[in-house]
Amino acid sequence: MRLQESKPAHIPRCPGGILSRRNFLKYAAAASALGPAARLAPAVAGAAEPDAPRALTSIRVCKRYDFTEVRRVLGLMLEELGGVRALVKNKQVTVKLNLVNTSEEDVAGVPLWLTVTTHPVVAMALGSLLTGYGAKTVTFCDQLPFQALNEEAFAGYGYKLAEFNQAMEGRARFENTRNRGRHGSYALVKVPGGELATAWEVNQTYVQTDVLVSVGKLKSHVSGGVTAGMKNLFGVPPSSLYGDDLKGAPDEGATGYRSNTMHNCSHRPQTAAAFTQRTVPGDHGHNVPRFIVDLNAAFPISLVVVDGISTIQTAEGWWLGSMVSVTRPGLLIAGRNAVCTDAVAAAVMGFNPDAPDRTHPFINGTNYLALARRRGLGENRLEKLEVAGVDIAAARFEFQPTYQRIHS
Repeated sequence: MRLQESKPAHIPRCPGGILSRRNFLKYAAAASALGPAARLAPAVAGAAEPDAPRALTSIRVCKRYDFTEVRRVLGLMLEELGGVRALVKNKQVTVKLNLVNTSEEDVAGVPLWLTVTTHPVVAMALGSLLTGYGAKTVTFCDQLPFQALNEEAFAGYGYKLAEFNQAMEGRARFENTRNRGRHGSYALVKVPGGELATAWEVNQTYVQTDVLVSVGKLKSHVSGGVTAGMKNLFGVPPSSLYGDDLKGAPDEGATGYRSNTMHNCSHRPQTAAAFTQRTVPGDHGHNVPRFIVDLNAAFPISLVVVDGISTIQTAEGWWLGSMVSVTRPGLLIAGRNAVCTDAVAAAVMGFNPDAPDRTHPFINGTNYLALARRRGLGENRLEKLEVAGVDIAAARFEFQPTYQRIHS
């Protein structure tokens, strides 16, 4: 896997800002050997915080899911960001979608792709651009709660492989990564400076690639505050090793979600990778933001696209009933640094991306964007960010925050 230049500060630069997956793992192991004090910045109280990596973020108005229009707008955005053609030319690209843990629900009759999941038109338009730039293949993936591991698992989300291949010159692939799938083994990926996870054991799709792209949905989230590009990686750890339906051992047939292992942390995952003793059982506002950062440290994202054309606000899914409302910001957001892109997305939603912990939109826990900045992954402070296309003030579509939930 090749990494963009916007990378953790503790990873040495190499010519062109590109590291092979092999070298990345070597440097990550070296950083891990230094111990926690050397990995987390700033290490000394009162010390100046080092500059975080920064990259341009693009915001554009796009009012409807018309393939031609979405492709045109995304094309403008990728040109604004710069370097995307060179990033994907002659490369294997993996696109992590945000398809959540069922395709059998809706929001008051409104389908999933207009509310909580990445719309297939956004994914297909992006894939068409990437293959047009010379990508060898583009694999669209997520952990889906179905036994099928191919295109059948994606159908309920509106994804049709034949249509994607027609738009992408036959270079599209779909892969359900809920277990090891077509691969003979899992990949064990260490976390540089991991706080809650020292490593992740995952489907090889996320490692046997040159470029990782995150295509998320613009949403609020009870544990993370905001869902955009970074939170989308929560779907990388497979059900077969991290799922709630495991019975004390790995299970290639498991399809369950990860609430008990990665939200409440009341159960240990059944994996060769390890969680540290710093998870807090029952405190999703502590655990989820830190897992978000640990996932993004292990799997650096080279390009983020956020679908904000039609979505929901106030909460993250249909399962919260009357708390959820459908909303149409009519926006697309894209960037080359996931922290910068998520920070801009939070600002577009009307939130302060550097807000203190336990305040909106991070009302239930830790601000994962500030945590990611301190880990050297990227910049979240608006005064230090650059935006192209539509400026934040003009694009702002204020979301109602996710309510604080108190359980007796």
